[in-house]
Amino acid sequence: MTTTNKLPLTVINAPEITRDPVMTLEPGAPEWAQSIPTSINDTYGDPFIPEQVDNTIAKLQELRFHRAPLAIFTKAGPDPEVLRKLETVSHLQQIVVYYSLTALDEGGISFDDRVRMIKELRALFPNTLVFTRPIIRGQNDDPATLRRFVEVAAEHTGYLVLGGLHDPYKKKRIQIPVEDQLVAYCDEARVRSFHKTSCAAAHLHGTECWVHDLGAPRNLEVVAELGYEFAVSDNQIVLAEGTTGDINFLRMLTRAEIFIENLKSNYNLLTIPTGERKLEATSSWFAWSENIEVCLDCSYCIIKQIEYLKKMRVQIGVHPTRLPEIVVGAGRRIDLDQFRKTKLRAQDPAEKRHRYEDVRIAKPCFSHRYPAAPAPFEVRA
Repeated sequence: MTTTNKLPLTVINAPEITRDPVMTLEPGAPEWAQSIPTSINDTYGDPFIPEQVDNTIAKLQELRFHRAPLAIFTKAGPDPEVLRKLETVSHLQQIVVYYSLTALDEGGISFDDRVRMIKELRALFPNTLVFTRPIIRGQNDDPATLRRFVEVAAEHTGYLVLGGLHDPYKKKRIQIPVEDQLVAYCDEARVRSFHKTSCAAAHLHGTECWVHDLGAPRNLEVVAELGYEFAVSDNQIVLAEGTTGDINFLRMLTRAEIFIENLKSNYNLLTIPTGERKLEATSSWFAWSENIEVCLDCSYCIIKQIEYLKKMRVQIGVHPTRLPEIVVGAGRRIDLDQFRKTKLRAQDPAEKRHRYEDVRIAKPCFSHRYPAAPAPFEVRA
């Protein structure tokens, strides 16, 4: 077993999170709040490293009744104590683990040790997938390495999600020939591949894809209750101003296209009035995370480029069932002008920045490409 780089061992705010009511389940929350796809501890840190696993488990236990997929993104190496702790939440069928396999040996963890961790995690969480995040031009995009990724997926998971490298404007880039080759290798090996984590989770859980299966907007009364000022036009939700985070969140809430007349920021922050609390939604997940000071410190990490995260201790999000109450009485939205950057390209005219695909890279949905996955999960007591 390869020796990993030692991190300063500080258990991050684990049982203490339940002392804050908004970090706990609200049993009487409306159905929509119990059905928001949510990722756990997907900022600086890693949900399955010793320093953060207790916090992750505490959040998963509070989400045990959640009625939507729960995403874990990890590249942690094998650790017997961590795996023992994870047994306490292995019964939660909502969990989908995306294991980053890159052949870049981040944190000093070898490829073989990562494969061993994938095998261990799959024994605990049946919905464990290989996630090739990121594929970087000239480093791990050669045919031999791509085949290694697929071979691991074929032997251990049966599923693979493609992942590119963020550019400075938060676009995940992967060369089209490389992407096509990786999908072809997966098809050849009978591995089910997906371009987005949302598509994979939707397929596994037998639900519509909350990123691609869009239509007439729903939950309009909720959009208003959350403090958004909007109109509806041609089945689109239209906001006067907002962020890419607003697009992401409202798309999963309303299952409709979102159009913003004045896109003020390409950050994933939400602009609903929550006072000092920061809320985020990535393109696929509502984020409930604690940004911490320790991680595997990958050279390509985008979190270190985000000025309100970096390597600082920052709380992002709340238990999704607490979303209705944190808006009530807050009365103040986040001031986007406090941030030096917008992650918007200056050369892109504002009149051409309105939708997700105007500022990020849209990908096709593969959630319906394959025969149905096993029966959807059932929430267990």
